[in-house]
Amino acid sequence: MSKLDRLKELVFESDNEACFIERERILNRLETEFSDYNEPDRYARIFSELMSEVSVPIYDCDYFAGRVPEAEPDQGMNAPNRLLCSTGHMNFDYETLLNSGLKGILASIKHSAEEKGDTQSKIFAMNAEIVVEAIRNYAARYSAEAKRLGRMEMAKALEVVPYEPAYDFYSALQSIWIIHMIASCYVGNRDYAFGRFDEYMHPFYTHAKENGMSNDKICELLSGFFIKTNEICGRGTWNYKEKPVLCQASKQYINIGGETPNEFSRVVLKAAVMNNMAQPQITVLLKSNADEVFLEEVFKAMSVLTDKLHVYNYNLVLNTLLKKGIPYNVAKEFTYSACCTFDLNYHSYRLEYFVPVLQLFLKILKENEYSNIDDIKRALKTAIRDDIQSDISEKECSFSDMEFARKYFVLDGLFLTDTAEESRYPCDGNSKYVVFNVFCPGIATLGDSLMVLDKLVFREKRYTYADFIGILDSNFENKDELCCEIKSYTKFGNDTDMDEYTAEAGKVFLDAVDMLDLKDNYYVIGGFYSLERENVWKVGATPDGRKDGEVFSENQSPTYGADKNGITALLKSLSKLPFDRTATGGLNITFSRSVSPEILKALTISYFELGGLHIGISVVNSEELKDAMKNPDRYKSLTVRMYGFSEYFISLPKWQQIAIINRTQYKA
Repeated sequence: MSKLDRLKELVFESDNEACFIERERILNRLETEFSDYNEPDRYARIFSELMSEVSVPIYDCDYFAGRVPEAEPDQGMNAPNRLLCSTGHMNFDYETLLNSGLKGILASIKHSAEEKGDTQSKIFAMNAEIVVEAIRNYAARYSAEAKRLGRMEMAKALEVVPYEPAYDFYSALQSIWIIHMIASCYVGNRDYAFGRFDEYMHPFYTHAKENGMSNDKICELLSGFFIKTNEICGRGTWNYKEKPVLCQASKQYINIGGETPNEFSRVVLKAAVMNNMAQPQITVLLKSNADEVFLEEVFKAMSVLTDKLHVYNYNLVLNTLLKKGIPYNVAKEFTYSACCTFDLNYHSYRLEYFVPVLQLFLKILKENEYSNIDDIKRALKTAIRDDIQSDISEKECSFSDMEFARKYFVLDGLFLTDTAEESRYPCDGNSKYVVFNVFCPGIATLGDSLMVLDKLVFREKRYTYADFIGILDSNFENKDELCCEIKSYTKFGNDTDMDEYTAEAGKVFLDAVDMLDLKDNYYVIGGFYSLERENVWKVGATPDGRKDGEVFSENQSPTYGADKNGITALLKSLSKLPFDRTATGGLNITFSRSVSPEILKALTISYFELGGLHIGISVVNSEELKDAMKNPDRYKSLTVRMYGFSEYFISLPKWQQIAIINRTQYKA
């Protein structure tokens, strides 16, 4: 068995009930030892103690050092321990790490603190030095272990990185992995992403090529690196049988493409195909007029990776950000750090809010009697605006009342460039760019509901307003015939005039976003995205014939089964949504059989030229999925696209497996 295959097997052999046992034992002890210690360096000291005690295991199949021992929690153990718990949900500035090392980052922080001269800056710099020295010593212990085992390239790299700048392709990947693993597993939190990977790794790739390293060797190293990302949380899903670790179901995102894809962008795609596991997710930021060779490689990879690669319309997102007033040099480096959630690379960290749009819609319907559909839209716009404003205010209050750990623990602050320069903790609401993702779940259900109300109450006047609201309140009791009629109507997703209602619903949501009262450094980015809310939120009966508690529409998609005119009609319908005012959200398309790169390319490029935002695909068929439910042991590597990421199908709860099966399946 090859080293790569053995690394993969280790992931499948891992125990989803295991914790990072050394971390938990040490932190449980330190929680007692530090119980009376309340100095500003408390959490940096705890981190330093932890990193000095954990072991440094290296397996024969490891390409890169950095592995966390696992075992089931001890009896009575509090796992995961939250004594250390960072914010996560961000991209680190790996370019600066690779070019300056922790040494250079620390020097910048110290210089900033000295210039500012205030107590908060000095505390930040003091903690930064403790954290940097702890990581340096940890890497040195790994270097010594690698040398003992005869792993000389690994040993040499860890004598240098991550404290000093990386000096070649291998040392760059080793530097990134050791930091990423520490942040995810030992400090603990989800969704640390790798940012614009092809941009900052390109110089090291070029150096490797110039020094005789073959593309095959480069792809092998990259694949070994990619497999390691699956070790962060194993095969546990994010909402079922949770693994007792703080990075539970963390998703690892590699962003490539953008303004100028390069030769290394294509190598990343080839290595991802070699890896072909649930992690990392490859996020392609695609210009329709990108280099033809890059386009071909993207869709060739997509035809193999399917649910593990998704594509965003780069120009559309960039233009949205520029209209928001974000400077071009920052806007052009946007990234996605999880699911379909947007951020400004290492200039921001992720804040998000799923707006209960359908609940607000039902609330305003029942509070007043309306004489036309426009009045309903105006009332809904105000309700959405007020709800989002309230959430932002709550988050703003939390900024000024954060836990001691988040005020003074600085690991994240080392790698978010603006905050390192300012010598301030990044997650206190004072960074240059505080980005809020606000999501509208159930956009198709909302649009179809507006259509039905307009038709039956305002245009055809078959029901008075009060009578129809009474029907909703009764959950369509004794109205089976009406329900059948409503469900027979042409809904969103078939490229008809009925799509306009959903497009208008989208504008209502984004108009509400534009009405918010925001600080100068706050940026609210709207999008149509549900995650799993369409299945787990309890929403009353809606005018589109959906009954109380039933599933509503997912992400940007039509209601399950409503799209009846084929994939071309579906994409034309979707392109009518106001994506030119969004930067986030997701579309999942399921094919029942393999799709050629040429078809994927034609569909995606045409859709983007119409104004589409995003495409992610799955290639599965319902019979295979049903068999996997009955015989899970045969399907351990079967992945499906969830909402903006991949999961192992057999690891999902039954209700979610059924939801995947119920998606419309297309034949390309």
